Amino acid sequence: MRLKSIKLENYRNYGNVDLIFDDTKNINLFIGDNAQGKTNFLEAIALLSLAKSFRTKQHTSLIQWEKDFTRIVGIASHENNEISLEFFASVAPMEKKNLRKDNVDVSIKDFIGQLNIVLFHPEDLNMLYLSPSLRRKYLNTILSQADPLYFDALVQYNRIVKQINKALFLIDLGKSLLEELDVWDQQLAKYGTYILKKRLELVDFFNEVIEKNYNNVSQTKDKLNLTYKATVENDYLDVLKEQRQNDLRYAQTTKGIHRDDLIYNFNEHSISEFGSRGEMRTLLIALKFTEIAYIEKQTGRKPILLLDDVFSELDKKRQQFLMDAIQEFQSFITTTHHDFPLRGSSVFEIENGKLK
Repeated sequence: MRLKSIKLENYRNYGNVDLIFDDTKNINLFIGDNAQGKTNFLEAIALLSLAKSFRTKQHTSLIQWEKDFTRIVGIASHENNEISLEFFASVAPMEKKNLRKDNVDVSIKDFIGQLNIVLFHPEDLNMLYLSPSLRRKYLNTILSQADPLYFDALVQYNRIVKQINKALFLIDLGKSLLEELDVWDQQLAKYGTYILKKRLELVDFFNEVIEKNYNNVSQTKDKLNLTYKATVENDYLDVLKEQRQNDLRYAQTTKGIHRDDLIYNFNEHSISEFGSRGEMRTLLIALKFTEIAYIEKQTGRKPILLLDDVFSELDKKRQQFLMDAIQEFQSFITTTHHDFPLRGSSVFEIENGKLK
């Protein structure tokens, strides 16, 4: 899969930008000082893939100052088949977000997965040791790109959890909604079972290859595997029923895939507790290349790689591994270094928020 071109309109610090990417070159470098708008280009590509930003939850913040809307249009190709993808957001005359494929309005379910990406971002390190919600989000991002049914199940699951939690709160206030809870529990069990199944399959795939990927980067023989920590291990509906009194006590759904976690085991210990900064960076690279392999296997397409200033975070050994490994993929890289070691690449220089 390749991104052939991208057009930005009223986006962040860019008024109108139209870029065409060289089909003969896989590496595209965005070079410039900090705070010039390099990451904005990677974010724009991610919006064409995931329909949301990896930097903000508010799509209105993507719109250029004092403008009413922003539009991002990309042309992607796979095996000589081209598709047009468009992300649109506005604040006037009304606040809205709109997605289009080949100039036709589509739902987010039919938009996600058309352009597969893998993002390397320094803040990804937070996923290794901070909130479990970041690790669940990581799994959801991978699986939503590879499986439209997963994304739909996730949307439905989250919607039902909100309904159940609202009902639990109202019951606490004396409302009689227990029959409604039984109906919603059945739906929650249906979607939760599917989501759990796909997450466990993904973790199984990761465990087949991640240790090898890690040791290829680190040149060690460390032991590495992932454990999916599920709050529901047996029949989903039975567990929800067993937890009913506990849920009523706390007025929220206390078990389910929205409470699960992913544990990274490094030499039989949690890497979040015993791993060094260098080991965590190495794990992150190994995770990303395992993610690439999974998306390629599931979709039959090579994902596009987005690397946001990650080389400055790595030592020379890890830099070299990453540079060698990305050569076969179309990659978009931000860097402050004008002497970046990847030759034969397309270079886009940015100064004062403008392409030179």
